[in-house]
Amino acid sequence: MATLKVHARAGASTKTHIQAGKHEFLIDEPVLFGGEDGAPSPVEMLLAALAGALNAIGQYTAKEMSMPLRGLDIQIEGECNADCFFGKSFEERAGFQTIRAAVTADTDAPEELQARWREQVLLRCPVLDNLRVPAKVEVDFAAGGVV
Repeated sequence: MATLKVHARAGASTKTHIQAGKHEFLIDEPVLFGGEDGAPSPVEMLLAALAGALNAIGQYTAKEMSMPLRGLDIQIEGECNADCFFGKSFEERAGFQTIRAAVTADTDAPEELQARWREQVLLRCPVLDNLRVPAKVEVDFAAGGVV
């Protein structure tokens, strides 16, 4: 098992400063959700994480299978319950109801090889796995000064 860690810090705004390994980036909310729209929103980052993971495992698996792959075009969309975010309605869950991903592979590999490749990508993609079968998540809250 590999342990991955992320550290996030925020002041009195929705802008979140993220440290992931040696990489730093921001997450924010659109103005409609009280943010400054200075970076992708958390749910957009979730979709982006799925796109990045599908690409990474797609590329790795294609090489492993000696399948020629010149590139991937990945489009992902999903709808969230904004009413839950704003505390107006809790009839549906806050997160995505459905996520739709369309992956177009630039390849001339035989269809049988492409089918095996697609099967492996779906089986081995860690982000897809976490979206399909949620991990146990524990959140602890504490009050006090920020360190």
